[in-house]
Amino acid sequence: MICLQPLRPARALRPVATFAVALLLLLAASGGAGALPAGPLRLVWWTDVGFPTPFATSTLGPGGVVRLSLLYDTLVWKDHTGVIPWLAESWRVSADGRRWAFSLRKDVTWHDGRPLVARDVQFSFEYYRTHPFVWVDTSVVAAVTADGPHTVTFVLREPFAPFLEDVAGIVPIVPAHIWEGVSEPRKAQDPGMATGSGPYRLAEYRPGAGEYRLEANRKYFRGRPRFKEIQYTVVPAERQLLAVQSGQSDVAMADTHDVVRAFSGHPYLRTWQSEPLSVARLLFNLERPPFDQKAVRQAVAYGINRTQLATLVTRGPGVPGSPGIVPPTDRWHNPRVRAYPYDPSRARILVAQAGLTSLSFELLTSPSPVVPVVQEMLRRAGIEVAVRTVDARTRAALVAEGKYQAALTFHIGAGGDPDYLRRWLGGGEANLFGQSAEFAHPEFRRLAAGQARTLDPAARRASVYRMQEILADELPTLALYYRRFYWVYDSRKFVPIATAGGLMNGIPLIENKLAFLGR
Repeated sequence: MICLQPLRPARALRPVATFAVALLLLLAASGGAGALPAGPLRLVWWTDVGFPTPFATSTLGPGGVVRLSLLYDTLVWKDHTGVIPWLAESWRVSADGRRWAFSLRKDVTWHDGRPLVARDVQFSFEYYRTHPFVWVDTSVVAAVTADGPHTVTFVLREPFAPFLEDVAGIVPIVPAHIWEGVSEPRKAQDPGMATGSGPYRLAEYRPGAGEYRLEANRKYFRGRPRFKEIQYTVVPAERQLLAVQSGQSDVAMADTHDVVRAFSGHPYLRTWQSEPLSVARLLFNLERPPFDQKAVRQAVAYGINRTQLATLVTRGPGVPGSPGIVPPTDRWHNPRVRAYPYDPSRARILVAQAGLTSLSFELLTSPSPVVPVVQEMLRRAGIEVAVRTVDARTRAALVAEGKYQAALTFHIGAGGDPDYLRRWLGGGEANLFGQSAEFAHPEFRRLAAGQARTLDPAARRASVYRMQEILADELPTLALYYRRFYWVYDSRKFVPIATAGGLMNGIPLIENKLAFLGR
């Protein structure tokens, strides 16, 4: 018999102080906790993210999965402190980490009014075995049983250290009565198929245009949402600040620090910055010359002044890339990895040691101000870069097909649980922008698999540290710098809140559903 540990106490929600004060003022102005503000909250994104179900939403960046979180709920969620109870009010885990028992809330209903029960949780994970959730691999779950109407037990195939954060905290629970009998869920795009239990329900979706209208679920178990509607429209990234300035949108995103200064004196537009959870990195194709030689990859690392690049491109206090990938601001960062300080002379020596009289390569990229800076830095080190510019979707497809020498990619996820090192370098990443070729290094692969099964924090840290050392030495990819996202928002309507390590698995977006709730 497996001995279960005592139940962990369910923690009360503790929003950050600035949010609490702003919310009290907002509620007072709008007539109390039960009232909804008059107008909708208008948000923008740069592309259509597909039909909002766990099977049809886009994986071209995190916009789709974050939008799902407003329609669907998960067993646990995150606030500024970390993992908190959500659909599950408490849980317990066996000593070997393979058995998780969750006690569900008894007051949760689906958008159509039917109760959400343990059978729905069991059904969801069983359905995902045949019809995978597009964002997270659930194959670690061997079995799920509903032990009563509000108790569910998971048995894992093996211990999985990130289970609570990266599975229970991300995988949407779907209604059995909607999806039973649906054999092709990706094609099931009738509005009623987007039925969830979240604070908002789908009212309208315009495919192609990327426009969404979400209506408040006034019977939401965490309290009434603050906004009657949330409206999403597509606005190109370079025009989003104009959209919020003109009143077309209530929130816009930028990735350069200068917006903080630009809006510092505005009467109601404020700025809020995320953790540096987005990374710009070079992907090297280890199967094609010249990057099949480690010395060449290291030469490129010495030829780029990452500190200067971070400052120039972010136009503020940039965070230079660590050759071990994990950001220096993260608690999992190994500070003793090989650093590759800027040294053009050392780069030239390494090129010669590789048996090359000169070095040139093609860089696959989408339009970015990073490219000419990197080109010029490498030119000073005697390395010539020819640029092939394509749109972001094409770039991701060509990388997946291995049709590149080197590629420049930008994506989120450099935060939360460090298991992302295994996903990014092991072929298990769902985010198309975060995918790269599998790193077939025997020790790295062994450590990557082992750390995911290791429950002892000290032993796991040792493995993650060693993985970073291998990455820094072998350089299958080079992190150039980390990006903070700077959100400009109309403070009369909305105040963002912090999420520890980003939403879900390191997503630095502002759509934490806690910020949309009235209490």
